Amino acid sequence: MKKILPFLILLFSVGNVLAMSIELGIDEVLIVDNTVVSFDVAQNDPSLVFLFLEGKNKSMFKGLHFGESVVFNGVNYTVGSFDSSKAILKIHLSGNYSSTRILKKRDFEVEVMEAFDAYVKVRIKNTGYYEINDTLVVLAQGMEIYSSPIALKSEESLVVKISPSYTQLTFVLKEAKISKSIAITSLKDLVTIERIWRDEKLHVLLKNHGDPVNVTIKLLVNGLTIEKREISLDSRKEKEVAFEVTPSQGAILVEYGGAIKQETFYFEMPRITLVKVEKEVDKLKIWLRNDGKTTFSGRVSVYQSSIIVGEPYFVNVTIKPGEEAYVEFKVPEEAQILTIGVTSDSYSVTFPISLKGGEISAKAINSYGKGVLGGSVSYVITLTGNGKVRFGVEGLPESIKAHFYYGETQVKELEVVQNAQVVLVLRLPHLPQGFRIDEPIGFNVTVNEIKIPLELEVGGIGILPVYGDNWLAKVNYTSDYHHVGLPYRVVGKEITSPFLFEPWDGEKIAIIYGRYIRQGEDLRLHLLDFSGNIIASSTQEKGKSDYLIFNESKFMIMIEGDNYFEGILLVSDYLNEPRNITLNIKRRDFGEGLRTVIINATSLRGKKLRFSLSSDREVELRVYYFTLNSEKKNFDPLSTNFKGIFRGRGKIITGEVGVRSYEDFIAMAIIGEGNVTISFEEVERVAEVSEVTSKAYFILGTLLALLLMVVYLEKKIG
Repeated sequence: MKKILPFLILLFSVGNVLAMSIELGIDEVLIVDNTVVSFDVAQNDPSLVFLFLEGKNKSMFKGLHFGESVVFNGVNYTVGSFDSSKAILKIHLSGNYSSTRILKKRDFEVEVMEAFDAYVKVRIKNTGYYEINDTLVVLAQGMEIYSSPIALKSEESLVVKISPSYTQLTFVLKEAKISKSIAITSLKDLVTIERIWRDEKLHVLLKNHGDPVNVTIKLLVNGLTIEKREISLDSRKEKEVAFEVTPSQGAILVEYGGAIKQETFYFEMPRITLVKVEKEVDKLKIWLRNDGKTTFSGRVSVYQSSIIVGEPYFVNVTIKPGEEAYVEFKVPEEAQILTIGVTSDSYSVTFPISLKGGEISAKAINSYGKGVLGGSVSYVITLTGNGKVRFGVEGLPESIKAHFYYGETQVKELEVVQNAQVVLVLRLPHLPQGFRIDEPIGFNVTVNEIKIPLELEVGGIGILPVYGDNWLAKVNYTSDYHHVGLPYRVVGKEITSPFLFEPWDGEKIAIIYGRYIRQGEDLRLHLLDFSGNIIASSTQEKGKSDYLIFNESKFMIMIEGDNYFEGILLVSDYLNEPRNITLNIKRRDFGEGLRTVIINATSLRGKKLRFSLSSDREVELRVYYFTLNSEKKNFDPLSTNFKGIFRGRGKIITGEVGVRSYEDFIAMAIIGEGNVTISFEEVERVAEVSEVTSKAYFILGTLLALLLMVVYLEKKIG
C-alpha cells in the first residue's frame, strides 16, 4: 500500500483533478467553490461523523465513518481522523474544484476607528459565514456599559460609539457566547487648546478632533472660577472663545463628555521705565518706555505726598514693547519732590522724582560674593542724593550676566530721590568660561562716574547626595565639594553640570555604575579642569561601567547620558597593580577618617591576593569585589551593613582573597585615623571546589558530564 499511495496521489493531481487534506473545526465551514461543508459528531458514537454539504441547488446530509467517502458536485470527500479533544476533523478532498477556504460559522472582529478621552468608536464586522442576529454587550472592568441588538450578514459591519472611554473593552455576542477583547494603548484629546492670547480680552482657540461635542470653558485665577462659557463644537472644527477679564496668569479649564483638561497660561508683564523728566515752570514733561514684551495699556498720574496734584488727574497711554510715550501734566510751580504712578488692571509701578539737583553717592553693602556654577550672586548698592543715575559693570567675563533691580523691576537707569537701594544680580553659567573655579574675579560697578570695586568667587556644585545605607546619606550631608572615596547618587538629563571634587593628589579613578548601566544605558564621564576645559572623556562600550584614570589634583566631573538617567559616581585612589603603599589618614570634613583604593585585578585573575596592614592606631579594613554591577552597588564603606568579602579591625590586619577568573577590580576601604602601611603579595593557587560555582567552571563541568553520558549510552546500545 505504501508503494501504491504516491502513484495514486500523482494520478489525482493530473489535469484538472486536485487532491488535498484539510483540517476543519466543528465551529467552522469549508467552502469548496460553491459548496459549503460542515460536520457534526454523533453523541452516542464519536466515530460517526455527519457531513453536511450545501450547494446552489441541492444539499446532502450523510453519516460517515473513518475512510468512508461521499461525492458531491464532482468532488470526493473522504472522512479522515477526528481529534475529539480539539473537535477537529481531517477531510481528504479529490476531484475537480478550483478553490477552498475556511470560515468560522459565527465570528466577528473589532476595529478601533477613533479613541478619544470622551469616547471610543469601533467597527464591528461579521467575519463568520452565517448571519449574526444577536445582542452585543460591551464590558469594561467587568461591568456592562453598553448593550444593543445587532443583525449583520456575513462581511457586513456597523459602528459602535462607547462613552465614556476605557482602555480595556470586551465585546460579547450574548447568545453565540463569542467574545473579543481590545486594549487601547492611548487616548487622544477630543478637544485641544490650540492657543491662548490676550489683547483687550483673553482669547482661547479650541479645536475639536472628532464628533460634535458640547464644551464648558472656565477661566480660573488662583483656583477660583472668574468667568465661564458654554459652546458647541462642530466635528473637526475650531472655535474662538473670548473672556472679558484679562489676568496675567491663570488657567483654562475645559470640560466635555466626561473629560476634563486644564492648561495654565502666563503673560509677561510690561516693564515701564522712566526715560526722562523735565519741568518748565508748572509744566511737567514725562517720557516713559516699555522694556517688556507685552503692550501696556493704562493710566499715568502725578502725586505729591500720596495726593494727586497733576492736571489732568490721569492720562491714558498705550505703549508697545520697545516703544516710548510722552505725557504732560500741570503741577504746582513750587513742587520739587513728586511721584509718577503708572497703573493698569494687572501692572503698576511708581517713580519718585526730585526736581532739584544734587550730588549722588553710592556704596556697596557687600563687596564680596561667592556662588556656584549655574547659580546667582547678589550685591546690594545703596544710593544717596537726588538725581538720575545709570548703572553698569566693568571687568566681568562675558559668560556672567549682570542685572540691576530696583524692587522687583529690572532697571538700567534710576531717578534717585534722597536715597534708594538697588540689587546687582549676577547669573553664573553652568560651565566656567573666561574664569577659573575658586579663583577671585575683581570687577567694578559703575554708578554714573562712580566706580565701586567688587569681588566674585565661583565654586563648583557640591550637592550630590551620598549613596548607600549610612549615616551620611541619612542626614543628607552636603558640602562645598564632593569627597574622594565616597560614592554619590547622580540623577540627570542628557548632561549634568560639572561636579566639583576636593583637591586630591595621586593617581585616581572616576567610575559611574548602577541600575541604568546594567540595563544598557550609555553614560559617559568627562574630566574638566577649573576653567571648564574637558581634559578627558570615557570611551567604554555601551552597557559597561564607564571610568577614567587620571592624575589631575584639581578637577571636576561631568556626566553625559540619554534623556533622564541615574547612576552612582565614585572617585577613588587607584592602583594599576598591587604594590606597597603608605597612607596618612586623617579625619575628613564629614567627621570620619576614610581612604578608599580601587585595585586593578586583571593581572591577578586565577590567583590569590594576600595583604598585610600595619598602623600606629587602630583602624578598620574592608575589602570588596568591585567587578559585577551588583558588587559595585554593595560598596558602601561607612555602612554598618557590610556586604564585602573581608573585614578586619586593629593595628595589624592580615588576610587574603581569591581573585576570580573574570575579575576587573577589587576595592579596599580603610576607616579610622593613623599612619597606615599596606603590603600586597600575589599567591598562586589551584582550583578550589568553590570555584566550580562560577559560571565558566559550571558550564565546563556540565559539558563533561554530558559527554560521559553519551559515551556510556553508545556502549550500552551498541
